[in-house]
Amino acid sequence: MNSLALLISLQVAGLCLDKPGDKFSEVEIEPAYAEYLRADPLLMEVTGAKVLQLRGGNRVVLAVASTVLKDGSAQERLRAEKVCRIKALASVVGTTQGVQVCRVEQLTERTALVVVGVVEKAASVSELLQVTQTKVEGVAKDMAVVGRWKSPEGDVFYLALGGVYDRQGKAVVREDAK
Repeated sequence: MNSLALLISLQVAGLCLDKPGDKFSEVEIEPAYAEYLRADPLLMEVTGAKVLQLRGGNRVVLAVASTVLKDGSAQERLRAEKVCRIKALASVVGTTQGVQVCRVEQLTERTALVVVGVVEKAASVSELLQVTQTKVEGVAKDMAVVGRWKSPEGDVFYLALGGVYDRQGKAVVREDAK
């Protein structure tokens, strides 16, 4: 099977694949979500969650996560899928329910007196400790995988989760998905 026939058969199977000039490799995106992801290449690259308001009140929720691939093994691919699914769902919770940020700053100052012969010298020592912690906690409905791709070098794996929801947050079955 030549490459054109393979591309056509994959597109008929329901996948939107790489286009020449893409910033990514091995791109597989469900056609119903391709317009949203391809319209925002920054979301595809930087990761995170995005909620898009549609006409009629429905919302599209997209979450993209990434992880560095250690090698090309099947076991590594499974690890990457699991890690990205968890990261993507966490970004949905953070976007829809908020992120708790805790910041602690501690300053300790000491003055040391040093006597050299008859001369006294004072030295001031300051220590600053800054700790910032973020926490995302909540419940997110599981979402379908709507896309997978890699960086041009193939060393970073990306996974996109997505869904369409009505005003009450219930999943909507898209007409083109039936």
